[in-house]
Amino acid sequence: MSKFYSLTKSVNSIPLKWYYDLNHFEKEQLKIFNKEWIYVCHENNLKESLSYLTIKVSKVDILILKDKLNVLKAYLNTCRHRGSVICSNQNGKLKNNILICPYHQWSYNASDGKLLKTSSFKIPKNFKISNYGLKKINIKIWNGLIFINLDKKIKWKIKNRFQDYNEIVNKLNVEKYEVAHRWKKIIKCNWKLFWENYSECLHCPNIHPDLTKLVPVYGRRMVDIKDDPNWKKLKKIDHPKFQGGLRKGAETWSLDGSAHGKKIKEVEQSRNFQGFIYITTWPTMFLVIFIDHIRVVRILPKTNSETEVSAEWLFPSDTLKDKNYKIKNVVDFSVKVMSEDSHACELNQQGVYNPAYKTGILMPEEYEIKRFHDWLRKKLI
Repeated sequence: MSKFYSLTKSVNSIPLKWYYDLNHFEKEQLKIFNKEWIYVCHENNLKESLSYLTIKVSKVDILILKDKLNVLKAYLNTCRHRGSVICSNQNGKLKNNILICPYHQWSYNASDGKLLKTSSFKIPKNFKISNYGLKKINIKIWNGLIFINLDKKIKWKIKNRFQDYNEIVNKLNVEKYEVAHRWKKIIKCNWKLFWENYSECLHCPNIHPDLTKLVPVYGRRMVDIKDDPNWKKLKKIDHPKFQGGLRKGAETWSLDGSAHGKKIKEVEQSRNFQGFIYITTWPTMFLVIFIDHIRVVRILPKTNSETEVSAEWLFPSDTLKDKNYKIKNVVDFSVKVMSEDSHACELNQQGVYNPAYKTGILMPEEYEIKRFHDWLRKKLI
């Protein structure tokens, strides 16, 4: 696409009360998070058989495990007796292929969720044990990344799954990458504010001084050179501020811009690669492909004013075997950027409660936020 990206006029944002109103938050859970594909993690987080992890989407507790045959399964993490959680830890390993409720010891087959046994002395005649298995959750593994869907009727369709997509991801064998570092933070803001922050760079020079040095176009308060109506003329100037990409001499997102000699061949050979490629799927995940690694970020709503943001740094195994490669150089830079974003989102949340204003306003450079808002409105119908 060669056209100018920005909006031709300012438009109203979604209502400010959507960032805190509890009734609206509950509507989003029903209309969006109960029906959309939710990102869990890279499958290498569950390497061993009988390993498990749990995640919460708002208050819905979900259990993902690898059974004795190394097959991934997902269930609602709720006992069918009286609703107790079954696995209370965020991760762990089962002793065997049986799930046992810690409250009254009802037991279930981890491979199919079927109820095996209750703790009662006698089974009532009207109680049918086959009717009380665990609720199965739809699960999909895409390029080694695990997604779940609470609605069994929703099919995985690659064509409409991603808002931003690049075919290069299918050439990387991401399923073979190793998870070298994980980071998690609870941000005191509504989940939508995080996505809005992700979608614009008007805040970049003030909030991200180091990032704008690494990615000069961000210093112009733009996410893309085509945000400027004069981009075609300016692109002739030999500077990344006008041509896009990383600053001259930089190879990746790291403290010193260096990839320490480790480059992913398929990325390096990619046509028009400018230092990073974003792949986005609302409402819970985006990943960024760099010359030497991949960072996957997950966004989960906790409450109407709290969001859990977590990240995984994925590397080819050969990179991790290289003693000269400095993972900290990569991780520390991105953690700094995400922490800066977190603070900005919290400031935003603090201000939306003002009853004098019904909506915010979107400026021309915030076209990606408008796209997100349009998607949101459509889902909430």
